[in-house]
Amino acid sequence: MYGSAATQPAERVSYRALSSRPADQTERATVVALPGAFAAPAGRPDGHVIELHLLGGFRLLVDGVLVPVGATGQRLLAALACRGRQATRSQIAHTLWPDTTSARSHANLRTALYRLQRACPLAVHATAAYLQIPVGTRIDLEQTTRLATGVLGADPTVDSGLLHEAFQANLHDDLLPDWDDEWLGDHQYRYRQLRLTALEALSHQLAAAGHHGAAVQSALTAVHADSLRDSAHETVIRAYLAQGNRHQAYHHYTAYRRILRDELGLEPPTTLSQLLHAS
Repeated sequence: MYGSAATQPAERVSYRALSSRPADQTERATVVALPGAFAAPAGRPDGHVIELHLLGGFRLLVDGVLVPVGATGQRLLAALACRGRQATRSQIAHTLWPDTTSARSHANLRTALYRLQRACPLAVHATAAYLQIPVGTRIDLEQTTRLATGVLGADPTVDSGLLHEAFQANLHDDLLPDWDDEWLGDHQYRYRQLRLTALEALSHQLAAAGHHGAAVQSALTAVHADSLRDSAHETVIRAYLAQGNRHQAYHHYTAYRRILRDELGLEPPTTLSQLLHAS
Protein backbone atom coordinates (compact mmCIF):
# COMPACT_ATOMS: atom_id res chain seq x y z
CA MET A 1 0.00 0.00 0.00
CA TYR A 2 2.64 2.51 1.04
CA GLY A 3 5.77 0.49 0.48
CA SER A 4 6.67 2.06 -2.84
CA ALA A 5 6.36 5.58 -1.46
CA ALA A 6 8.55 4.72 1.50
CA THR A 7 11.38 3.45 -0.64
CA GLN A 8 11.59 6.47 -2.93
CA PRO A 9 14.17 9.17 -2.22
CA ALA A 10 12.82 12.24 -0.52
CA GLU A 11 11.82 15.05 -2.84
CA ARG A 12 13.90 18.23 -2.82
CA VAL A 13 11.64 21.25 -2.66
CA SER A 14 12.44 24.52 -4.45
CA TYR A 15 10.97 26.90 -1.93
CA ARG A 16 11.52 29.96 -4.08
CA ALA A 17 8.96 28.59 -6.49
CA LEU A 18 6.34 28.11 -3.79
CA SER A 19 3.52 30.55 -3.24
CA SER A 20 2.71 31.75 0.28
CA ARG A 21 -0.52 32.88 -0.46
CA PRO A 22 -2.56 32.76 -0.40
CA ALA A 23 -38.47 41.34 -16.65
CA ASP A 24 -40.52 41.67 -13.69
CA GLN A 25 -42.60 38.55 -13.91
CA THR A 26 -43.66 35.62 -11.82
CA GLU A 27 -40.95 33.00 -11.87
CA ARG A 28 -41.84 29.79 -13.68
CA ALA A 29 -40.51 26.39 -12.72
CA THR A 30 -37.78 24.97 -14.93
CA VAL A 31 -38.03 21.22 -14.62
CA VAL A 32 -35.13 19.17 -15.88
CA ALA A 33 -36.08 15.63 -16.84
CA LEU A 34 -33.96 13.40 -14.66
CA PRO A 35 -35.15 9.81 -14.47
CA GLY A 36 -34.28 8.45 -11.03
CA ALA A 37 -32.44 11.62 -10.04
CA PHE A 38 -32.76 10.89 -6.33
CA ALA A 39 -31.28 7.40 -6.38
CA ALA A 40 -29.01 5.98 -3.70
CA PRO A 41 -25.49 7.48 -3.42
CA ALA A 42 -23.90 4.30 -4.76
CA GLY A 43 -24.87 5.26 -8.30
CA ARG A 44 -27.60 6.36 -10.66
CA PRO A 45 -30.28 3.91 -11.77
CA ASP A 46 -30.11 5.28 -15.31
CA GLY A 47 -26.60 3.87 -15.50
CA HIS A 48 -24.84 7.17 -16.22
CA VAL A 49 -21.71 8.16 -14.32
CA ILE A 50 -21.60 11.90 -13.72
CA GLU A 51 -18.51 13.48 -12.16
CA LEU A 52 -18.18 17.10 -11.07
CA HIS A 53 -14.58 18.16 -10.43
CA LEU A 54 -13.91 21.45 -8.65
CA LEU A 55 -10.42 20.83 -7.27
CA GLY A 56 -7.68 22.31 -9.41
CA GLY A 57 -10.24 23.55 -11.93
CA PHE A 58 -13.75 22.90 -13.23
CA ARG A 59 -14.62 19.74 -15.12
CA LEU A 60 -17.96 18.05 -15.72
CA LEU A 61 -17.84 14.53 -17.13
CA VAL A 62 -20.67 12.22 -18.18
CA ASP A 63 -19.58 8.62 -18.66
CA GLY A 64 -15.99 9.83 -18.84
CA VAL A 65 -16.66 12.42 -21.55
CA LEU A 66 -15.96 16.08 -20.84
CA VAL A 67 -19.12 18.19 -21.19
CA PRO A 68 -18.77 21.94 -21.90
CA VAL A 69 -21.44 23.88 -20.02
CA GLY A 70 -20.23 27.46 -20.35
CA ALA A 71 -19.04 29.88 -17.70
CA THR A 72 -22.47 30.53 -16.18
CA GLY A 73 -23.31 26.83 -16.06
CA GLN A 74 -20.01 26.16 -14.33
CA ARG A 75 -20.73 28.76 -11.68
CA LEU A 76 -24.25 27.48 -11.14
CA LEU A 77 -22.99 23.94 -10.51
CA ALA A 78 -20.10 25.17 -8.36
CA ALA A 79 -22.42 27.29 -6.21
CA LEU A 80 -24.73 24.33 -5.63
CA ALA A 81 -21.82 22.02 -4.81
CA CYS A 82 -20.38 24.50 -2.30
CA ARG A 83 -23.80 24.75 -0.64
CA GLY A 84 -24.04 21.01 -0.13
CA ARG A 85 -25.70 20.12 -3.47
CA GLN A 86 -28.98 21.98 -3.00
CA ALA A 87 -30.28 25.48 -2.45
CA THR A 88 -33.32 27.61 -3.15
CA ARG A 89 -33.57 29.40 -6.45
CA SER A 90 -33.39 32.73 -4.62
CA GLN A 91 -30.17 31.77 -2.84
CA ILE A 92 -28.42 30.84 -6.08
CA ALA A 93 -29.83 33.79 -8.03
CA HIS A 94 -28.65 36.33 -5.47
CA THR A 95 -25.32 34.54 -5.00
CA LEU A 96 -24.44 34.62 -8.69
CA TRP A 97 -25.97 38.00 -9.55
CA PRO A 98 -25.77 40.04 -6.33
CA ASP A 99 -25.70 43.45 -7.99
CA THR A 100 -28.96 43.15 -9.95
CA THR A 101 -32.60 43.35 -9.01
CA SER A 102 -34.35 40.24 -7.78
CA ALA A 103 -36.37 40.00 -10.99
CA ARG A 104 -33.25 40.28 -13.14
CA SER A 105 -31.25 37.75 -11.11
CA HIS A 106 -34.09 35.21 -11.34
CA ALA A 107 -34.36 35.82 -15.08
CA ASN A 108 -30.62 35.23 -15.41
CA LEU A 109 -30.99 32.01 -13.44
CA ARG A 110 -33.77 30.76 -15.73
CA THR A 111 -31.55 31.42 -18.74
CA ALA A 112 -28.59 29.67 -17.11
CA LEU A 113 -30.74 26.64 -16.25
CA TYR A 114 -32.10 26.45 -19.80
CA ARG A 115 -28.60 26.48 -21.27
CA LEU A 116 -27.31 23.98 -18.74
CA GLN A 117 -30.23 21.66 -19.51
CA ARG A 118 -29.43 21.77 -23.21
CA ALA A 119 -25.73 21.03 -22.57
CA CYS A 120 -26.25 18.37 -19.87
CA PRO A 121 -29.84 17.43 -18.96
CA LEU A 122 -28.59 15.21 -16.12
CA ALA A 123 -26.64 17.88 -14.24
CA VAL A 124 -29.32 19.62 -12.17
CA HIS A 125 -32.78 18.81 -10.89
CA ALA A 126 -34.92 21.93 -10.67
CA THR A 127 -38.33 22.61 -9.15
CA ALA A 128 -40.28 25.82 -8.75
CA ALA A 129 -38.38 26.65 -5.56
CA TYR A 130 -35.28 24.46 -5.31
CA LEU A 131 -32.23 23.39 -7.28
CA GLN A 132 -30.28 20.22 -6.60
CA ILE A 133 -27.30 18.33 -7.95
CA PRO A 134 -28.83 14.84 -8.07
CA VAL A 135 -27.79 12.18 -5.61
CA GLY A 136 -25.44 9.79 -7.38
CA THR A 137 -23.38 12.56 -8.98
CA ARG A 138 -19.78 12.26 -7.86
CA ILE A 139 -18.29 15.51 -6.55
CA ASP A 140 -14.57 15.51 -5.74
CA LEU A 141 -14.97 18.34 -3.22
CA GLU A 142 -17.36 16.20 -1.19
CA GLN A 143 -15.06 13.20 -1.26
CA THR A 144 -11.95 15.04 -0.13
CA THR A 145 -13.85 17.04 2.49
CA ARG A 146 -15.22 13.81 3.95
CA LEU A 147 -11.80 12.19 3.98
CA ALA A 148 -10.06 15.25 5.43
CA THR A 149 -12.64 15.48 8.19
CA GLY A 150 -12.21 11.77 8.87
CA VAL A 151 -8.45 12.13 9.15
CA LEU A 152 -8.77 15.06 11.56
CA GLY A 153 -11.21 13.14 13.72
CA ALA A 154 -9.26 9.88 13.69
CA ASP A 155 -7.39 8.55 16.68
CA PRO A 156 -3.78 7.30 16.47
CA THR A 157 -5.00 3.74 15.91
CA VAL A 158 -6.95 4.70 12.76
CA ASP A 159 -7.29 1.79 10.35
CA SER A 160 -4.97 1.63 7.38
CA GLY A 161 -7.93 1.71 4.98
CA LEU A 162 -8.71 5.34 5.80
CA LEU A 163 -5.03 6.29 5.61
CA HIS A 164 -4.71 4.68 2.19
CA GLU A 165 -7.88 6.31 0.89
CA ALA A 166 -6.84 9.73 2.18
CA PHE A 167 -3.31 9.43 0.78
CA GLN A 168 -4.71 8.54 -2.64
CA ALA A 169 -7.30 11.34 -2.63
CA ASN A 170 -6.74 14.70 -4.30
CA LEU A 171 -5.48 16.73 -1.37
CA HIS A 172 -3.01 18.46 -3.67
CA ASP A 173 -5.36 20.97 -5.33
CA ASP A 174 -7.30 23.94 -4.03
CA LEU A 175 -10.94 24.69 -4.75
CA LEU A 176 -11.26 26.36 -8.18
CA PRO A 177 -7.95 28.22 -7.69
CA ASP A 178 -8.29 30.28 -10.89
CA TRP A 179 -11.67 31.72 -9.94
CA ASP A 180 -11.90 35.02 -8.07
CA ASP A 181 -15.68 35.27 -7.65
CA GLU A 182 -16.53 37.12 -4.46
CA TRP A 183 -19.09 34.53 -3.34
CA LEU A 184 -16.50 31.77 -3.61
CA GLY A 185 -13.79 33.35 -1.45
CA ASP A 186 -14.95 32.02 1.91
CA HIS A 187 -15.46 28.53 0.51
CA GLN A 188 -11.95 28.56 -0.98
CA TYR A 189 -10.37 29.73 2.28
CA ARG A 190 -12.19 27.20 4.47
CA TYR A 191 -11.40 24.31 2.16
CA ARG A 192 -7.73 25.32 1.88
CA GLN A 193 -7.33 25.40 5.65
CA LEU A 194 -9.06 22.04 5.98
CA ARG A 195 -6.85 20.57 3.27
CA LEU A 196 -3.57 21.76 4.80
CA THR A 197 -4.51 20.78 8.33
CA ALA A 198 -5.59 17.35 7.09
CA LEU A 199 -2.32 16.87 5.20
CA GLU A 200 -0.36 17.59 8.37
CA ALA A 201 -2.52 15.23 10.44
CA LEU A 202 -2.28 12.58 7.72
CA SER A 203 1.51 12.85 7.75
CA HIS A 204 1.64 12.31 11.52
CA GLN A 205 -0.67 9.30 11.29
CA LEU A 206 1.21 7.76 8.37
CA ALA A 207 4.50 8.13 10.25
CA ALA A 208 2.97 6.55 13.36
CA ALA A 209 1.83 3.63 11.19
CA GLY A 210 5.34 3.20 9.78
CA HIS A 211 4.60 4.61 6.30
CA HIS A 212 7.45 7.11 6.43
CA GLY A 213 7.79 7.84 2.73
CA ALA A 214 4.08 8.61 2.44
CA ALA A 215 4.29 10.74 5.58
CA VAL A 216 7.07 12.85 4.03
CA GLN A 217 5.12 13.30 0.80
CA SER A 218 1.96 14.41 2.63
CA ALA A 219 3.93 16.96 4.63
CA LEU A 220 5.73 18.27 1.54
CA THR A 221 2.38 18.73 -0.19
CA ALA A 222 1.33 21.07 2.61
CA VAL A 223 4.61 22.98 2.28
CA HIS A 224 4.12 23.32 -1.48
CA ALA A 225 0.74 24.90 -0.80
CA ASP A 226 2.08 27.41 1.73
CA SER A 227 5.83 27.88 1.95
CA LEU A 228 5.55 30.09 5.07
CA ARG A 229 3.34 27.80 7.12
CA ASP A 230 5.25 26.94 10.30
CA SER A 231 3.18 23.88 11.15
CA ALA A 232 3.72 22.40 7.69
CA HIS A 233 7.50 22.73 7.98
CA GLU A 234 7.45 21.22 11.45
CA THR A 235 5.47 18.29 10.05
CA VAL A 236 8.08 17.76 7.31
CA ILE A 237 10.91 17.79 9.85
CA ARG A 238 9.09 15.34 12.11
CA ALA A 239 8.44 13.05 9.15
CA TYR A 240 12.11 13.08 8.13
CA LEU A 241 13.20 12.36 11.70
CA ALA A 242 10.72 9.50 12.00
CA GLN A 243 12.16 8.17 8.75
CA GLY A 244 15.66 8.37 10.25
CA ASN A 245 16.86 11.07 7.85
CA ARG A 246 18.35 13.64 10.22
CA HIS A 247 20.37 15.27 7.44
CA GLN A 248 17.23 15.85 5.37
CA ALA A 249 15.49 17.26 8.43
CA TYR A 250 18.34 19.69 9.07
CA HIS A 251 18.55 20.64 5.37
CA HIS A 252 14.82 21.40 5.37
CA TYR A 253 15.13 23.51 8.52
CA THR A 254 17.99 25.62 7.14
CA ALA A 255 16.12 26.19 3.84
CA TYR A 256 13.04 27.35 5.72
CA ARG A 257 15.10 29.61 7.99
CA ARG A 258 16.65 31.24 4.92
CA ILE A 259 13.22 31.88 3.39
CA LEU A 260 11.86 33.46 6.58
CA ARG A 261 14.89 35.70 6.94
CA ASP A 262 14.83 36.84 3.29
CA GLU A 263 11.09 37.37 2.94
CA LEU A 264 9.88 38.34 6.41
CA GLY A 265 13.00 39.10 8.45
CA LEU A 266 11.95 36.47 10.98
CA GLU A 267 13.44 33.38 12.58
CA PRO A 268 11.69 29.99 12.67
CA PRO A 269 9.92 29.04 15.90
CA THR A 270 12.30 27.78 18.55
CA THR A 271 10.35 24.54 18.65
CA LEU A 272 11.83 23.60 15.28
CA SER A 273 15.46 23.93 16.37
CA GLN A 274 14.63 22.18 19.67
CA LEU A 275 13.10 19.35 17.66
CA LEU A 276 16.32 18.90 15.72
CA HIS A 277 18.56 19.07 18.79
CA ALA A 278 16.38 16.57 20.63
CA SER A 279 16.90 14.02 17.85
